[in-house]
Amino acid sequence: MELLILIAVLSGFIALYIVTMFLNQKVAIPESCKEAYLEAQSCESCATRSSGGKACGFSDALEFMKEVKL
Repeated sequence: MELLILIAVLSGFIALYIVTMFLNQKVAIPESCKEAYLEAQSCESCATRSSGGKACGFSDALEFMKEVKL
C-alpha cells in the first residue's frame, strides 16, 4: 500500500512538471526582457569574446533580468 502511495506521489510530481513545462512554453517573453533574452540565447559561453572585443553579455543579461521586477 505504501509503495502505491509513493508511486502515486511521484507520478503526480512528474505530471505537474510536464504540465508546467508545457504551459511555460506558451507564455510570451515580456517586451522589457526580450532583448536580454535574445542576447542570452545567442551566447555560446561566458568566457567567449565577440569579434568587436566586447565581453559576452550573458552576465549582463542576467543582471538585467534580476533588476526587472515583474
